[in-house]
Amino acid sequence: MLSAYPACFFKEDSGYSVVFPDLNYLSTCGETLDEALTAAVDCLAGYLYWLKDDGDSAPEASAPTAVNPAAIAQELEIEPAEAFVNLITVDVAEYA
Repeated sequence: MLSAYPACFFKEDSGYSVVFPDLNYLSTCGETLDEALTAAVDCLAGYLYWLKDDGDSAPEASAPTAVNPAAIAQELEIEPAEAFVNLITVDVAEYA
């Protein structure tokens, strides 16, 4: 089964930071956008697998249009050069 969550991507001096606001600000990063996307998939899949393994359910995902990357950046006290939201999808069973 495919799971999808919106992630905020923040361009910073050393690469990209990725934050999943629906998942307690779960985060990862990458030096390039491709690395950040790959890390985001791995991070999301691992987190959802861990929740399932512990018998917990994942929270409902927000619509990507409901996520405001500028507000998230302000809350995290960062000033990225660029920010955008991307939907990250994973198949947790395939990941396992």
